[in-house]
Amino acid sequence: MIETIKNTLNTNQNITGEVKEDIIKLVEIFNQKFPDIDLTTLNERLKTLIIKRESMYLVKIPCKYNPYNNEILINLGKIEESDARHWFMHCLLGVITAKDNYYGFNNEENTLIALNEGYTEILTNYLVGDVENNFFTDEIIITNLISKAIGENTLYEAYFNNDSKRVIEAMIEAEGK
Repeated sequence: MIETIKNTLNTNQNITGEVKEDIIKLVEIFNQKFPDIDLTTLNERLKTLIIKRESMYLVKIPCKYNPYNNEILINLGKIEESDARHWFMHCLLGVITAKDNYYGFNNEENTLIALNEGYTEILTNYLVGDVENNFFTDEIIITNLISKAIGENTLYEAYFNNDSKRVIEAMIEAEGK
């Protein structure tokens, strides 16, 4: 699948060669750690992915993925002060798990946005290491606590299967215990 992704990425005229190389390196890291995860959505979204600079007033963190427009939006001032590799992996997880207008186990109502960002950051830390200036510390703490209550496997499966209902049902069930 990595070769297919490379070929797809090479057809995208919106992304520079250097950034394409960085994306492939991050995809390889992801694939080594999570070989069981299907990368079909990533491959499809890479065809039209756009990476663009955005206003610091609209993007408060170094970068974020917008699944509505299939864009990675970069706050240039913040990304220059940060570990770009870390933040780009965070965004790439959004592309990998994107479904319709959301990613991970968040849903269209954004009811699980904090939990979703916390879990995305936990995965990012696992894949490429932690960063000193982390914008999601509270979300990580909450996600770890919820993980203890409903189980790490539940979060993992829900995240990579875009299943917000599973998380909500598991939390309701854990509340009854």
